[in-house]
Amino acid sequence: MVVDRGARGERGRVGAGGRLVVAAAAVAIVVAQAVLSGILTRLEAQAPPETVQAEVSGRTVSLAVARHRAYPAVEAADLALALESVLDDVTRNGVFLRARLHGEEVAFEAESPFFRHGERTVQLANPPYEEGGAFWLPAEFVTRWVSEGSPQVAAVSPGSEPSEPSASSPASPASPSAAPPADDPLPARVDPAAPWRVIIDPGHGGRDPGTLGGASQEKDIVLAIARRLYEELEGREMVEPYLTRDTDVYVDLDQRSQFAVDRAGDLFVSIHANAAADERARGFETIFLGQARSEEAREIALRENRGPDVDDAAGSPSDVRFILAGLDRTENLAESRLFAGFVQNSIRSARRGGSPDRGVIQGPWWVLLGALVRMPSVIVEVGFLSNAEEERYLNGAEGQEAIARAVADAIVAYREDLLRRYAPAPESGC
Repeated sequence: MVVDRGARGERGRVGAGGRLVVAAAAVAIVVAQAVLSGILTRLEAQAPPETVQAEVSGRTVSLAVARHRAYPAVEAADLALALESVLDDVTRNGVFLRARLHGEEVAFEAESPFFRHGERTVQLANPPYEEGGAFWLPAEFVTRWVSEGSPQVAAVSPGSEPSEPSASSPASPASPSAAPPADDPLPARVDPAAPWRVIIDPGHGGRDPGTLGGASQEKDIVLAIARRLYEELEGREMVEPYLTRDTDVYVDLDQRSQFAVDRAGDLFVSIHANAAADERARGFETIFLGQARSEEAREIALRENRGPDVDDAAGSPSDVRFILAGLDRTENLAESRLFAGFVQNSIRSARRGGSPDRGVIQGPWWVLLGALVRMPSVIVEVGFLSNAEEERYLNGAEGQEAIARAVADAIVAYREDLLRRYAPAPESGC
């Protein structure tokens, strides 16, 4: 066999040269990347930082702005340090932050657009939040409540005067001409062609039995009613029902409201049964979120918020006290109060005097707070298991069916009312 050693050596020399060319190219790419990185670093260092200015006592204070989200925010600790004579006594407790602004108490909750300022509750366009272990306040708070003027958020060089916003620059959240938040409190619910997603929440479950009657447990009765309500709504037009649980399982309070939000619910209805030390107590009531007007309502909400175990405790009525006043201005809370009236009227007609109408009441129930951000939300207390007569009624198929049908009728009637109220006005001349 003849072997061409010369050709083989030539190929080896060409291969070695190719490898050298590739290696040189790789080195060139690395050098170019390093040079480019250096240029970008210098450009970033030369770029003016984004800041917000606060006018306080005749002086201008500049604060660095971060954009973890689509809107500018200032770290609360930096704000307190720069304006210690204006904002002081800053303390954090979990997701809550409290301080004193111009001598008045201010209180915030992460992810809530409402904050308390003295005796008033105010709504921000964007909520404060937690990021990197720090508490961040939207720049809007600085320009509208801390500052004596209303400066814009602007990019300025250190030591230079803030630039005037151009006519083409977007307005900051503090600008009076800024558009309101894009989220419509009643987005799809006012569309007659869009079906309503109704979230049905049977209270308690699993290791949490709820109220105990002489021969029944609340968790079982409310689940039976919720299932019947689900079936009833399945037969109604333009309604899509969902159950937060359809078996005997425990579901955390926050998970119930998150379930409603994740499914873009239009209405949240939580089913519960009542109890009292006085076995003569009877009646049904519908609850919307608000300050408890009686000690009894406060104690019931506190018990329901606590959960079956200490580790399951949700917020106490005092935790959400400053949020509730602000929620009085929201569309969903007003609609919750209105819908509660529909429920009471419908159940009263179904019971035909067989049980007292205890009316529409308000209370600081934690499960309502999460859902209310997106939809009208109520709790229906269908009766007292501590009363032998009402327990028999609620434990029977006839009573459960009557309650479920009454709530379904209320949902349909309320939807018709809302669509009528929000229907577009007829064009002139028609």
